[in-house]
Amino acid sequence: MSKINIKIVEVDQDSHTVIVKYASEKSQKPIDDYPAVAFQVTNYNVATADEFIEAIRPQVSLYVWQRDLQENPAKSVDLTGWEGHAVEVDAYELPEPAAPSVSPINAFVNAEVTL
Repeated sequence: MSKINIKIVEVDQDSHTVIVKYASEKSQKPIDDYPAVAFQVTNYNVATADEFIEAIRPQVSLYVWQRDLQENPAKSVDLTGWEGHAVEVDAYELPEPAAPSVSPINAFVNAEVTL
């Protein structure tokens, strides 16, 4: 399992905003050479810096993984056997949309607007 360093570089108490920088052991630059990212603390169950870090860990893990992939792309991918490849897969399961509280169709029943 790889490690990620997360550093809080600024906080704004009024807006509950925390600015952080992050880097992994695979990152090409030191943590301070990367741009910072802002998080707004909306989970009021988070009362300490360590609880905040734990709350953002999944999102920062995704961010650093994507950045590290961009910085360290695969050396070579052999695509020669891909042409003509076809496969049938199950669709990715997405959540059902919530029923709207007002039907958009009903909004057009009386198209006239009285001011």
